[in-house]
Amino acid sequence: MKNLIFLIILLTTTLVWGRSEKTLLDQHYGPDERQIFDLWLPKSHKRTPLVIYIHGGGFVMGSKDEIRKNRIIKKYLEAGIAFAAINYRFLKTTPLQTIMREDIAGFVQFMRYHSRKFNINKNYILSHGFSAGGSSSLWLGTHDDIADENHENPIKRESSRVLAIGHLSAQVSYDFIDWFNYFGREQTERFVGQQIWSRYHFSHFDELFTEKGKAIRQDVDNYENMDGDDAPMILWNGLADIESPDGNHFMHSPRHAKLLAERAQHVGLEVKLLLDADREIKYDILGEVFNFFTKKIEEKKKRRKNIFLWLR
Repeated sequence: MKNLIFLIILLTTTLVWGRSEKTLLDQHYGPDERQIFDLWLPKSHKRTPLVIYIHGGGFVMGSKDEIRKNRIIKKYLEAGIAFAAINYRFLKTTPLQTIMREDIAGFVQFMRYHSRKFNINKNYILSHGFSAGGSSSLWLGTHDDIADENHENPIKRESSRVLAIGHLSAQVSYDFIDWFNYFGREQTERFVGQQIWSRYHFSHFDELFTEKGKAIRQDVDNYENMDGDDAPMILWNGLADIESPDGNHFMHSPRHAKLLAERAQHVGLEVKLLLDADREIKYDILGEVFNFFTKKIEEKKKRRKNIFLWLR
């Protein structure tokens, strides 16, 4: 009888958790046409970690489709890790602070809520991306959890925190007033222009100093929000550390990564800084992120196992 009960439990578990490798494209995580994602699931009979890729494009262009054919996805699947790529709304319809909370963090909460459906282990979610995608991941890694345990929508009760992040050729913070101190006011105004305030859907500069403006700037200030309890990060940049000749270099200067690395070291947060322009051998950056992420996953699994053995 005991063997029969065990067999029934085993079969039930297999039916619930057993998954073949699967690809889901253009799935919705929200009502807007831009709130869609692709998901690649490895074959696994237990819940898997999830790595999220967020595309760049300055929140005005870009698509999750850019990663679809990259060989890195297969590498994650072979390691037993699910991989997702998302689209998000653009600034023409949605202010930056809302994109961060409802689209970027909202997707993490969505996947945690549906973790059973997708066979995801909600304790192992990691995020990375280039440019805007890297800074979005940095927002996830440095922002306090936005979970609202009393929210009527159960998705909003889920955590927005991630295990580790990859910040690839991205920005130091989205409080552009701080950029006056980091890079100088003249260069910031020259290369960022009215986006200093328009990204928040403000109509003029002075709104940045209202109570609402200050609250929004603090909400997206990844640099100042960083502390020692945040997600470990890998930072990469491939440009030369020179006076910026144009807006593209200014927005993606290695000084962004260097500032973040200094901040992380100051607050006691684990950081790995890779600067390609300083080396003759170029990094396989997505491969470096893969190595960093899989290491963080294994470290957390080991910690959880040790806690379990201690509790026994």
